[in-house]
Amino acid sequence: MPNRRTLVLLTKQFPFQHREQYVAHELPFLAAQFDRVIIYPHDHFTQNDHITFELPQNVEVWDLNHEVPSVSKWNILPAFLRAYFYELFRTHNRRWWLGNFRRFMAIYFTQFALGERLLNALKSSSEQDEEFVFYSYWFSASALCLSILKSRGRIAGFTSRAHALDCYHESWGLLNERTQVLPFRHLKQREVTSLRPISEHAAQFLLQSSECRGKVHVAYLGVEPGKRNPLAMAGEAMTIATCSGVDNNKRIHLLGQALKALDKPVHWIHFGDGPMRNAAMQSVEGSSVVLEYRGQTSNAEIRRFYEQRHIDLFVNVSQVEGLPVTIMEALAHGIPVLATGINGTPETIVHGANGWLVPVGISSEGLAKEMESALRALCTAEARDAAHAHYDQHFQARVNYGHFAQALAADANLLP
Repeated sequence: MPNRRTLVLLTKQFPFQHREQYVAHELPFLAAQFDRVIIYPHDHFTQNDHITFELPQNVEVWDLNHEVPSVSKWNILPAFLRAYFYELFRTHNRRWWLGNFRRFMAIYFTQFALGERLLNALKSSSEQDEEFVFYSYWFSASALCLSILKSRGRIAGFTSRAHALDCYHESWGLLNERTQVLPFRHLKQREVTSLRPISEHAAQFLLQSSECRGKVHVAYLGVEPGKRNPLAMAGEAMTIATCSGVDNNKRIHLLGQALKALDKPVHWIHFGDGPMRNAAMQSVEGSSVVLEYRGQTSNAEIRRFYEQRHIDLFVNVSQVEGLPVTIMEALAHGIPVLATGINGTPETIVHGANGWLVPVGISSEGLAKEMESALRALCTAEARDAAHAHYDQHFQARVNYGHFAQALAADANLLP
């Protein structure tokens, strides 16, 4: 009889609260390929949170971090020093690394202990000859945890996705000084068995490191199909949609200033919330722009909205992105997109056909001019067809997650 195959999936906090919603899109495909799926919310330390996602029947959630085992610092110290100096001699910022020795020691010791907790739990619940595949949804702390286990010979290997912050960490320019270097980047790149960036751009970025060569394979995220966005009603004002957080990176206020400069009736619908809400609201005061600020909204409700209300253009003016799922969703409904040409975003847009790319450093006046051009080019049935066709070719959940889950199930990252 074949051995039972179990996937150990490390997330940040999914499936608690409403975090990491996109993991839920992938999970059914993973569950179909494995006998058992264990979700370890690796960054979840809060008691009394509720699981808010519906999970497949063969999925278990192990909320382990309320009982982190104590480990001898003296036993860990040699392994930490090897990892620390391996990193130090490869970083371009050695002075900063030396100045943060204690911080990196605390990070390493914590991930060492969490790895021990995970292995102890697996051994106590596993069947004889059960096979384990380890998968980190993020190439961050959870990937470091698995890297430490692999470097110690406790697991044979692991797969990790790599998203925007995982790849372009040092170029965000939005984070404080304490996070200017990704902790143990080189150790993770050395130890990961299969690294799955979410865009071609991220793949090329990672391949600049010799430690990644032979390990990098692009694995696009995906979204479920949806009904086509309805056509405009006669006399209806131009309608713009955005879906994101509201902060310095997403720059919703910049879009508001651009829409105000258009000096024409605009209906702007925004999904999402954040610390710069007031700046967004104030950006259109005294104009003919009507801002319908919907705040935090479930993904299902957003998708229903796209099926029922006409949208001329979906807009994303972020300074930093990986490859936005929100853009994939707009394309799935046949909505053309205007976006900044940052990192993987251009992989979603054929300029002038299904969308419009603008420079990252664009001003509000420049954005207003680009929007005028985009709306002239994209308010056509052909552009809306092209938007849907690009989704259909590149970002179907069934295709992308199905292939990824099959590849993951073929791995042999077994627990010794």
